[in-house]
Amino acid sequence: MTLRFAHVALPLPIFEPYTYAIPDALADRVTPGARAVVSVRRRELVGVVTALDVPAPGAEAKPLLALPDLEPALTPSLLRVAEWIARYYGAPLGLALRAMLPAALWGASRFRLQTVVGAGVPGGVAGELLDWLESRGGDADMAAAQRAFKKPLWDVVDRLSRVSAITIETVPPREPTRAVERIVSLRGHQPTLLDRDRRFKRRPRQRELLERLEDAGGALAMARLMGPLQFSSSVIRGLIDAGLAGIDEIEISRDPFSGDMGTPPPEALTPAQQSVLREIDGLDPGAGALLFGVTGSGKTLVYLEAIREALTAGQGAILLVPEIALTPQTVSRLRGAFGDTVAVLHSALSDGERLDAWRALRGGAKRVAVGARSALFAPIPQLGVIILDEEHESSYKNGETPRYHARDTAMLRARLEGARLILGSATPSLDAFAMVGHSLKVLRLPERIGARPLPPIELIDLRRSPLVPGLKGVAWSEALDQAMVRALARHEQVLLLLNRRGFAAFLQCPSCGMVRTCSRCSISLTVHQSPAELRCHYCDTREPVPTACVSCGHAVQVMRGLGTQQLERIVAERFPTARIARMDLDTTTTKWSHHRILGAVERGEVDILLGTQMIAKGIDFPNVTLVGVVDADTGLHLPDFRAGERTFQLIAQVAGRAGRGPKGGTVLVQTRNPEHPALRFAAQHDADGFLAHELIERGNPPYPPMTGLVRIVVSGHNEILVAERCVGLADWCQRIIDKAGVQVEVLGPVPCPLGRIKERWRWHVVLKGPTRDLGRIVRLAAPRVARVHGVRVAIDRDPMTML
Repeated sequence: MTLRFAHVALPLPIFEPYTYAIPDALADRVTPGARAVVSVRRRELVGVVTALDVPAPGAEAKPLLALPDLEPALTPSLLRVAEWIARYYGAPLGLALRAMLPAALWGASRFRLQTVVGAGVPGGVAGELLDWLESRGGDADMAAAQRAFKKPLWDVVDRLSRVSAITIETVPPREPTRAVERIVSLRGHQPTLLDRDRRFKRRPRQRELLERLEDAGGALAMARLMGPLQFSSSVIRGLIDAGLAGIDEIEISRDPFSGDMGTPPPEALTPAQQSVLREIDGLDPGAGALLFGVTGSGKTLVYLEAIREALTAGQGAILLVPEIALTPQTVSRLRGAFGDTVAVLHSALSDGERLDAWRALRGGAKRVAVGARSALFAPIPQLGVIILDEEHESSYKNGETPRYHARDTAMLRARLEGARLILGSATPSLDAFAMVGHSLKVLRLPERIGARPLPPIELIDLRRSPLVPGLKGVAWSEALDQAMVRALARHEQVLLLLNRRGFAAFLQCPSCGMVRTCSRCSISLTVHQSPAELRCHYCDTREPVPTACVSCGHAVQVMRGLGTQQLERIVAERFPTARIARMDLDTTTTKWSHHRILGAVERGEVDILLGTQMIAKGIDFPNVTLVGVVDADTGLHLPDFRAGERTFQLIAQVAGRAGRGPKGGTVLVQTRNPEHPALRFAAQHDADGFLAHELIERGNPPYPPMTGLVRIVVSGHNEILVAERCVGLADWCQRIIDKAGVQVEVLGPVPCPLGRIKERWRWHVVLKGPTRDLGRIVRLAAPRVARVHGVRVAIDRDPMTML
């Protein structure tokens, strides 16, 4: 028989695929998309088969060791998505595949063998392996078995798994793959009342246990018996030894939202929503639409109805949200509509929780996936609709290799699977808006539900408006202060946005002017007070707050720039009876902190919610009547061509949190640049006007979406070496461009605006040109930059930040 070979992608930064021989024992099960156990440098790793019947390698090929799953982990369409991500973004295929599967299915995991009760006993090595497993309680690691037998066992293991004599599980180092619950259940013929009087005369607790199990239908969880019901292990063991009970282990789902019954959706759609849904129904399979609806127009209800129609047709659905903070509210709405068919996938879950959700989706037990960016790869059979809520958010762009954008990747998956794509936003990105007319159809919801008006937005010019006296160095207008007094007096809620965490932006000496900067990054240290320290928000370096200037010895240090911690203290002093909650990265580090804070606001336990940009998105509280933007200029003048777009989106989005109930609302925006177009258009609720203006601005000089960009960042610990490598890389790119004859411009090399992060110096080169031409350069450059020695090189195609 001719020896066959397969390509296997491993989760390593290597562009060339690994080639392995296909053993006869696995030939009938090996297929693209299947997980495979392979040997790599004396380790056994998990990879994914990407191609079959490939040419033989130059050297002798190692064999595939095992295929842990009965069916492929990735469908053909998801495998094609991974290949596109690798090709378009210049990433190794193994890293693109790693982004698609739960972490528990990857890496140098342990392979656990478990015997199956009632299996036949074969002879030879197979029988010896079963005996060895039985002597260890029926459960052991593969590595331990191979050490004990001193010979390869994968072929034997595969034969035993085929006849269901053993099962194979991949167990990650951090957490067991499957969660199980031990159940005590009744066995055999149960004694009569007279028999019980005799048998349990001296063992009344065993009789009580027996009858408790009968009352519960014959079974109860061990944890319940030993916990609330207070039966000891010896009592339980006694009933088991008497042959009247036994212990079973059942797999349970680690679903963190399993107790959430959800929020029922509104009963009726508005005429505008019904019209939009008819348009969505009329989309061709694989086509997409931009749902352009003002805040409070009911886009979420349109999502729910689109999902309902997909489920009715026997299909599945994916709903993406940009922030983990939005997931609990979204899950509650979905569960209210669709019950327990909803699975959650995002990075705040444990590996086990994500794996359980992934399995439930792949097996069809759940048919709706909700989560942040990575939920796009949910293994849903017969996918009917993909929805990106708040599509304009930059968090849909992955920050590490592969640097894919969920919007563009979703467009490809929708086309491959014949699913409809819905991109929803009140402030669409210019990139999505530019696709209207060819890749996307625009659908509009121009009014709020119930014809409620959008809240008026007032720009408060801090250069001229009266400020509250006594707040040294803090711009706090009397207009905002008095508006808060009135709202709180009416028992209404207030949202305050300040997109800068910490207590103060930096610490400066008033004598010599020195600013305390991070020793590892080229950025000032932020002042924090809980705990009192200076902290870098890039590398998390922490220092005690100095009592004197380290440069000149001056005893007084001045804090410059307002942060959320200082804002919290100011608000607490101004409104001592108000109940205040702060929501920023410092207060949301624990697993359920987002849910806890937003839940308190929803229950009316918070009067003032203040925080960073995470309070501007997707939250819906009818009693919020006042929104205050404390400093609208924090991101307005960053060295990034998207700075104005992001400021407009942030102001418009947070303004949309006000006036969602019958009481109406008001928005006050403090700024020193009220004439800036981003703020003027936001104050008029004119998203169309801003998009038209910004598209003109991006035309000369051209910036996305009028042209394409690729950013190549070189970083390392040696500043001179980083500069040299970046200059060499820029020269190489220019030579390739000249040789290929493509219309691509090389900008740089120059130091990055953030020139040093985590002790690594940073330079970058930017390539600008048509998408097709950039694609050719990326495919040539990706393997090349992987071989640049002494530095780290990252290719970021369609970058969302230039810092």
